[in-house]
Amino acid sequence: MRPVVLCFSGLDPSGGAGLQADIESVAALGAHAAVVCTALTVQDSQQVHGFEPVSPQLIRRQAEAVLDDMPVAAIKLGMLGSGAIADVVGELLDRHPGIPVVLDPVLAANSGGSLAGDDLAQGLFRLFARATVITPNSIEARRLAETDDLDSAIARLAALGARHVLLKGGHEPGAMLLNRLFSGTTLLRESRIDRLQGEFHGSGCSLASALAAGLAAGLPLPEAVALAEEFVSMALRRADRPRDSGQFLPVRVTPVRFS
Repeated sequence: MRPVVLCFSGLDPSGGAGLQADIESVAALGAHAAVVCTALTVQDSQQVHGFEPVSPQLIRRQAEAVLDDMPVAAIKLGMLGSGAIADVVGELLDRHPGIPVVLDPVLAANSGGSLAGDDLAQGLFRLFARATVITPNSIEARRLAETDDLDSAIARLAALGARHVLLKGGHEPGAMLLNRLFSGTTLLRESRIDRLQGEFHGSGCSLASALAAGLAAGLPLPEAVALAEEFVSMALRRADRPRDSGQFLPVRVTPVRFS
């Protein structure tokens, strides 16, 4: 059996982010994605128009069915939507403490539009200590830590229980994108990546799920981060754009061309 990654994410009808991003990224890196749908969203390549969370009880049943049946080697947490869902996920993680966990603290879409209830932040804080690594972008890090200074934000996230933080720099200015991996407040690794023109829908989901696939395959965290960054850079360079005014959609799998 390929390494199994259990992904908790919302359903994005456009296919750019959420569960489809998880499935394609995990499969492209040679693992198998089992998926738990946490929310139904209304979104396109432009923006989020709304969402409805799945009941916590149904989320629990989805996850338990997979965990009882498959050798899950890593867990990826994307859109959770509410504190109640975060608490159910925390209970599941407590019953499977040996599985690596990648937590992408999804609060809003890149294009704008909330993907979280008012109580989600507190729910995420309760998950920090259970996660192997959290992967906030700079906007999410500032919002969760309630500070504009990113160094202070890293310290605050560590104090809240985050063991490792992959701080994504795509929203910061500059010709190069800077990602930094921390253990507590200690910098373990940084990478500078050429910034591409345009906005991309689902890049954060793709990075987190690719990182989970690397951990599922047994890679050490810094190597899994490097693999995920290389994969996402390739997917973004090949991205499609459905409309002139819309975001680009990453191409995470090699298309089959029919003559």
